[in-house]
Amino acid sequence: MTQSNSHAEHSSSYGHPFAARSNNGVSPQDAEDGVHPIVGLDRPTKKLLRWLSPLEEMGKRLRVMSIVGPAGMGKTTLALELRKWISCQTSGGDHHFQFNVMAQASRRADRNELLLRDILSQISDSAPARASEQPQSMTLELLVRRVSQRLQDKRYFILIDDMYMRRESDWDKIKGAFPDNNLGSRILITTRFPSIAWLCSSDSGGLVHAMKPLSKMDSERLLLLKAFGSVDIPLPENVKLFVDNSLMRCEGIPLFIIGMEDSLKQQLQQQQQQQQQKKDEEAQQHQEEAEDVKHPRIEICNEEQAPQLPKQIEQALASTFDDIPYELRSLSLYMSMFPYGYKFDKDRPVMKWLCEDLTDDWDEWRNVEDADAEKYFSQLVDTNVITLTAASYKINQNEAEASQWHVNHFMQQFLASKSAETGFAFTSATLNLEAGSETGHGNKTKIRRRLAVHHSDPSLPSPFETIDLSQTRSLAVSGMISTIPFEKFNLVVLDLEGWENLKDDDLLKVCRSKMFFLQYLSVRNTRVRKLPEEIKELCSLMLLDVRGTQIQKLPKQIVGLRSTLRALLLGSEGINNIIAPTTRVPHGVQHLNMLSTLATIDLSKQPASFVEALGAMENLRVLAITWSFHQSSDGTYREALRSSIKKWKRLKSLTIHCGFGCSMEFLGYLPDPPQDLEKFKVTAGRFVTVPKWIRKLEFLSFAQITICRQSKDDLQILGHLLNLECLVLGLDFIPEEAIVIESAGFPEIQRFSVDCLVPWLTFTTGAMRKLTYLQLKLLPCPASSQTSIPSGIGSLQNLTKVALCYDKRFTDSPNVKVTEDAVREAVAGHHNQVDLFINGVQYYDVQEADEETKGAIRTQSGIDAGNKDDFIATDADTGRDA
Repeated sequence: MTQSNSHAEHSSSYGHPFAARSNNGVSPQDAEDGVHPIVGLDRPTKKLLRWLSPLEEMGKRLRVMSIVGPAGMGKTTLALELRKWISCQTSGGDHHFQFNVMAQASRRADRNELLLRDILSQISDSAPARASEQPQSMTLELLVRRVSQRLQDKRYFILIDDMYMRRESDWDKIKGAFPDNNLGSRILITTRFPSIAWLCSSDSGGLVHAMKPLSKMDSERLLLLKAFGSVDIPLPENVKLFVDNSLMRCEGIPLFIIGMEDSLKQQLQQQQQQQQQKKDEEAQQHQEEAEDVKHPRIEICNEEQAPQLPKQIEQALASTFDDIPYELRSLSLYMSMFPYGYKFDKDRPVMKWLCEDLTDDWDEWRNVEDADAEKYFSQLVDTNVITLTAASYKINQNEAEASQWHVNHFMQQFLASKSAETGFAFTSATLNLEAGSETGHGNKTKIRRRLAVHHSDPSLPSPFETIDLSQTRSLAVSGMISTIPFEKFNLVVLDLEGWENLKDDDLLKVCRSKMFFLQYLSVRNTRVRKLPEEIKELCSLMLLDVRGTQIQKLPKQIVGLRSTLRALLLGSEGINNIIAPTTRVPHGVQHLNMLSTLATIDLSKQPASFVEALGAMENLRVLAITWSFHQSSDGTYREALRSSIKKWKRLKSLTIHCGFGCSMEFLGYLPDPPQDLEKFKVTAGRFVTVPKWIRKLEFLSFAQITICRQSKDDLQILGHLLNLECLVLGLDFIPEEAIVIESAGFPEIQRFSVDCLVPWLTFTTGAMRKLTYLQLKLLPCPASSQTSIPSGIGSLQNLTKVALCYDKRFTDSPNVKVTEDAVREAVAGHHNQVDLFINGVQYYDVQEADEETKGAIRTQSGIDAGNKDDFIATDADTGRDA
C-alpha cells in the first residue's frame, strides 16, 4: 500500500514562519500561479534535497539526517518543506517514497512508546481486530518489531520532529524499528540538542545540518512581510531605526523576528498618529515650536532597560527554560549577570560558577577540565541558553579553533526577569524597574546576594545608595558607573571587567577592604596600571584576571596567595588566542603551588633558571607561554623547558606562542610527555617532522603544529590519535609528491586546517569520515603545477564547509588560480551542500541546483492555503519549534 500523503493532518498544525504572503520578489507568472517566496530557506532546502539522493559509495543504504538549532530557528518549517515536496513526487523517481510519515516526539517518560505508536498507526493497513494488536497495548519491544516488519520491504521517509532524549540508550532502544533495507530510505530528525543530532546521525552516513540565523536582508524582509504583507511599505526614519534595532536583537532568529510584528505595527501606528496630530495642530494653532514637547518622538529602549517581552517570545523562552534540567537552573539564571551583547570564551562562566560554588565541585577546581562545570556549559549550549555569536557562524579564515559565545538579548532579558522574580540575582534593568515602582524603604528590605550593574540611569538614584549591600556576595560592574562603595561589601566574586572608571585607588580599596572571602577578582580590560602589594590581604583569592590592563608587573607579594590562588590570567587576550603579554611575574611565582591555570606568562625576558623553576608547579593543568627565537637557540633554555615539561604530569593544555621562525625541534624528543594532554598548540614555531611522542597522547583532541619536511610517518602518527577532533597543520615545504590521507586514521576529526605553500593533498574514499570543515591557507610560492592541487575533496562524506585563504596580492598567481579552480570544481560536484568561503567571502553560486531541485526551492505547493494571520506557528502557538 502506498501512503505518500499519510498523516496529512499533522501538517495543518504546523506553521511556516518563512512563508511570505507577498508577491514581492516573485515573477509575474509565479504571482499568477499563487507562488510565494520562502525567506532564507533556499540553500538549506537544496542541501536536504541532495541528501535524499543515493550516495555512490553508500548505495541505497538507510541514511539519517538531523536538523539542529535553537527554538524558533525554523527546523520544523524546513523539514516540512522537504516532506511536502516528497509527497508530490511520482513513483519510480529517486525522490519517491512509499511511506511518507511524520511523528512528533514527546517529553513524557514513555516517549519511545508514544513515538513508535504514532508511526505504526500511520503505516498500518487497517485497525487490528484483536485488542492485543492495538498499538496502545504493545510493549516497546513489540512496537519495534511491528514497525520494522511494516517497513522492511518499503522505501520510507520518516520525519521525527523535536527529538528529545534523556539518555543515549533511548536511541538504541528504538533505532531497530527502522530497517536498513537497501531501498534508499531516509529518516529526518529535528532537535534542539546537538548531542542528540550527532548521536542519531553518526552511525548511518548521515549529516547534521545546523540551522543558521537569517541574514540581515532576509530578517528585515520576514518582519515586513509578517507585519504588513509587503516589503515595499514606506517607513518613517525613526521607525526604520526601530526595525534596525529590533533586528539586531533578534540576531536572525525567525521566532524573535516574528514576535516583533505587533511592536512594529504599534510603532508605525503611533508615528502615523503623531504626524496626523502634528498636521492638525499646525493648521489650528501654528505652534510648531511646542510640537516636540507635546508629542515626544518614539524612543528606542536603552540596552539595559527591560520593556515587556512580546508574549510569543516570552512563551517560547519559558518553554525552553522549563526544558532545562533542575541542576542547571541556577547556572542559566547566572548568565543574566553578563552585560547585554557580551561575548565570552567558555572559561569565563565556568570559572565564575566554580567560585560561586554553583556546581558542587569546587574540590575539583584544580582539575577544571574534569569538573562538572565543563559538562554543564555544554549542556547549556545544548539547551540553547548559551549560543554561538553571529560571527562564529561564519568562517574565521585565521583560526580553525573554536568560537565565542553569548546569551541572546531576549533570552538574557527573560533570565534577568526570572532571576529577579526568584531573588537569585538583580541587574541594572530589574533594579531600575524597582526604583520606578517601589519606595526606597521597600528596596532596602530585599536581599540582593548577586548584583550586576552595567549601566546606570542618570534619572534614578545610584543603586548602591538605595539598597542594603551587606549581604551581597557577587558583584559585576562595567560601563560608566561612577563610584562603588567597596567598604559596604563582603564579596565572594568581584567582576570589574570593562568598568571604565576603575582607578588604581579603587583596586587598592578592594585589597584593603577586608574582603576575606573574596575568591574571584577580575579587572580585565580596564585602565588600571598597578596591582597593589596589598593583594596578599585577599587571603581566599582563587582567581585573578588582569588581562587587557596596563599592569606591567605583578608585585612579589602575590606569592603570599600560594595556598589559595588557582588561576592567574595575564596578557591581552583569552587563553586560546594569540596574545601580546606585557605583565611580568616575580621570580617566586613557582611557589604558587596550587595554581592550575597560568596563561599567558611571558618567558622571553626571563632567565633559564626561571623556566626550569616552573617545573615545580606540579598542579598545572592549563599553561600558555611565550618563547623567543634566542631561547630556541640557547641550549640552556632548551633544556630548562624540556625539564619542566617532563614534570608537568597533570598538564592538559599546553600553548607555546613562539617568535617567528623559532625551531622547536628540541621538543621533538620527549621520553615522558604529559600523558593527559588534550591540547597541544605551537604558533609560529616549527618542527622538522611530527614528534613521535605525540602518538602517546591518547586524549589529545586539539593539535596545532608546523613541520618543514615531508614524511609519511607524520600523518600516521596524527591519524592514530583516536580522540583528535581539530588539527591545524602547517606545511613549510613544497611537497615532492601528493600527501595522501587514507581511509584508515583520523576517526574523530571534524575540523582540519592546512597552512601550506602548495596544497598537494589527496583524500581517498572514506578518509576523515567525520570531517565537516576543511580550510586551506596558501602561502606565497613561486612554484606552480597543474597536478599539485588538492583532490578527493568529494570523498569527504560529511563535509559542509570549505575555506580557501590566500594573500590577495597573489590573486593572479598561477598556483593560486589552479588551486582555486580545483576547489571550486570539487565543491560544485560534492554530494552535500557545501559552503565555500574564499578569503572570508561566501560564494553561493558554486553548486548549481538541477531543474528538479530548482523547482522544489522555487515553489511550495499547498502552503499558502488560509489567511495571512495563520501562516505563522512557532513554539508560542504549537508548543514546538516551527
